[in-house]
Amino acid sequence: MNYAHFALQRLHIRPGVLAGICGADDPVDPRERAFIYASIDLRIKEEKRQAAKLS
Repeated sequence: MNYAHFALQRLHIRPGVLAGICGADDPVDPRERAFIYASIDLRIKEEKRQAAKLS
């Protein structure tokens, strides 16, 4: 898991804030929003994979 994904999922820090390119109060730009959606998709796929492994 990369650091931006970990920061987003576990620490709730936006990727742009982590990279220092925006502030926490700045609006989310389209590229950052795409990263967030991709991160959510990866987490869902991993949770489904883990659930299938346990079944």
